[in-house]
Amino acid sequence: MGMTMQLIQRQKQEQRLEQRLTQEQRILLRTHLFSLRMELVNILREERYVPKAECPKCLRQLTPIEIICGFNRDPNDYTTCCSACGHRFEPKLICFYDGGQMELPFFCDSQALSQLHGKENISPDELARKYPAIYRSAIVHHGTIKGAFAKIGIEYRFEEVSDWKNKIKPFLSSMPDTAIAECVGVSVSTVSAMRKKLGKPRYKVSNALLTASSSSVGDRYYVLAKGVYNKSKRKR
Repeated sequence: MGMTMQLIQRQKQEQRLEQRLTQEQRILLRTHLFSLRMELVNILREERYVPKAECPKCLRQLTPIEIICGFNRDPNDYTTCCSACGHRFEPKLICFYDGGQMELPFFCDSQALSQLHGKENISPDELARKYPAIYRSAIVHHGTIKGAFAKIGIEYRFEEVSDWKNKIKPFLSSMPDTAIAECVGVSVSTVSAMRKKLGKPRYKVSNALLTASSSSVGDRYYVLAKGVYNKSKRKR
């Protein structure tokens, strides 16, 4: 109970700090954390997901964060909004894997959830094969398929991510424990306990913002603004 209260208190402190950030700082922080999240997903699942959208009206290349913010959360509207001219159009999700890539529709978080109904008895591999866009959009927004099903009140009995403990070590402290736990499909307390055992400090907004401001996150993983996949950075 004590640990839970401390965790809640720390989360509230981080939220208050985020609320004091400027709009530019919030965008920078969200871009940084999204980049880290996609890199963690890449390591856990051996696939890299890159949201991509070029406005057909003004030709602006939207960043992943602009694409996600442009969704209107309508299960029947698959468009995002161009941050430059306001035109609405359908974005894509580029999936890179060993030996190739595929371009898929990119659904918003609520669309991915609504399309999961009736699929709870399908294994992850089969779900990825039969419904590739739903599967990968759900992972981008919700971390795991199990986590996505949980948000609509359905238990998903299949295991998705195994052998994850060594894979998350580079991300401890750099990402919130909650975000890492969501991508792995374990409890926040499990990730927190592992981080503490390794002697790593907890994630802080101020540190993340400093890292995002002083380094080119896009060069490290992929160029967010243009959705360009940097193959040379992949580790197999």
